[in-house]
Amino acid sequence: LSANSITAIHLSRLGEEWVLWASEEFGFLTPSDSVSTGSSIMPQKKNPDPMELVRGKSARVVGDLVTLLVLCKGLPMAYNRDLQEDKEPVFDSVKAVTGML
Repeated sequence: LSANSITAIHLSRLGEEWVLWASEEFGFLTPSDSVSTGSSIMPQKKNPDPMELVRGKSARVVGDLVTLLVLCKGLPMAYNRDLQEDKEPVFDSVKAVTGML
């Protein structure tokens, strides 16, 4: 989960750069219609939706890491039923990062 979190953070930073570069102030990128939506207030504006979603999903991946770390804190060195709760954050994290890539 640590590697997934680091990957998600890098993807989030890249997504933020793309959102910034696609803004009217910078104008370095022009997202195509297939990966953007228009604004209801400013129809000429294109919102880079996938990059905004990547930023949001990255927080979830970091949260999955924190969930697992908190779950493992204070456990003795043996099997505990507490560890039945480790599957959801692991699978959620893998699914989220795979979707972001």
